[in-house]
Amino acid sequence: MQVSLADDEVEVVVARVGGKLLCPKCGKTCPGYDQRARRWRHLDTCQLKTLLVTDVPQVSGAEHGVVTVSVPWTESGSGFTALFEALVINWLKQAATSAVSERLRLSWNAVSGP
Repeated sequence: MQVSLADDEVEVVVARVGGKLLCPKCGKTCPGYDQRARRWRHLDTCQLKTLLVTDVPQVSGAEHGVVTVSVPWTESGSGFTALFEALVINWLKQAATSAVSERLRLSWNAVSGP
């Protein structure tokens, strides 16, 4: 874990420990191919913006080629954890997009979606 008070951020590094690598499309065990560094916004920690950081493996399979494995805390392609997205959705039920955006330190587009 790394804390940056200047940036009001906490980075939590998640390490993968062993286990089989599965293709996210078919669930078959595949050999590893590469890793990609990824970051996701998570729920704040002590009023500091919290980011989950990890190297996400890619696998190479005969059927689907090279694909990135799934991680349990997010949907594919999202820059936010599922818990953070749920918080944003719940707040949007009670407040305007601009208020949620300001409070969570997000852009208006990040809150409202594409």
